[in-house]
Amino acid sequence: MSTEPNNAPASTVAANIRSGRKAVGTAVAAVTLAAVTVLGASGMTGGTGLDAASIITSPPNSASSRIAGVQEDMARAVQLQQITPEQAAFLERQLVRRIQNDTGAV
Repeated sequence: MSTEPNNAPASTVAANIRSGRKAVGTAVAAVTLAAVTVLGASGMTGGTGLDAASIITSPPNSASSRIAGVQEDMARAVQLQQITPEQAAFLERQLVRRIQNDTGAV
C-alpha cells in the first residue's frame, strides 16, 4: 500500500482531495443559489413546474427582506464552512449593492 509523506494511505489522500473538491463545489452551489434567489431566476424557470402567471402577478419582495435573506444565506454558508467570512462579506456587499440599485431604478 503506497503512502503519502504524511503516512496517510493513498486512498485516504484521494478521499481528502475529493472532499476538498466537494466542499468547493458546495460553496459554489451555495453562492449560486443565493444569487439566483436574490437576482431572480430568469431563464431558469423552464421545467420547474412553476406557473409563470403566478410569479408575474405575485408582489415583489421588499429590498429589506431580500437583503435580510442574503445576510441569512451568507451566515449559514459560513456556519457550514462552505465559504469564509471574508468571502461572505464580499458577496453580501455585491448583492446588497445590486438589490439597492434595482430598487432605485424602479
